[in-house]
Amino acid sequence: MLAVIMLPVFCLAETPGGKVSKRKVASVMSQYKNKTGVEVIDLGWLGTSLLKGVMRVADGNDKDTKEALMMMKGLKGISVMSYEDSDPSLKAQISSRLESALKDAELFMEVKDEGENLRIYGSVDEKRGTVSDVAIFAPKDGAFVFLSGTFSMDDIAKIAAK
Repeated sequence: MLAVIMLPVFCLAETPGGKVSKRKVASVMSQYKNKTGVEVIDLGWLGTSLLKGVMRVADGNDKDTKEALMMMKGLKGISVMSYEDSDPSLKAQISSRLESALKDAELFMEVKDEGENLRIYGSVDEKRGTVSDVAIFAPKDGAFVFLSGTFSMDDIAKIAAK
């Protein structure tokens, strides 16, 4: 599923921009994590490594699991914020703060469907063939995902081609 989401990101990068600021994103998540209706999950390097290990042990011989692990090779951390169930004014405030945190980041893709927006941000290094620090933001749904790390475009293309 991650490969399907990420492939258009690498192929449809729009105008060059800056990187997603980990510091700004972490600041927003930290500020709102204890508010009613807001859920935050933050897996740092150790948590992400443990997740990969569990996947390897649980089903490491499965083709889909091997492909997912190949793609997750450069993953250093995962942060997820869901604020869909928060008060409407708080939801608007969080969305505004996330918009501000992402304003200088490179927008890879924006999908608009029936009034809902999904935006994907990150940083491309064409010389190295990598994408790093990917943010997936759906303000109307009250959802934000930040994938910290560096991902090989070749690995993702291989997975997506299957």
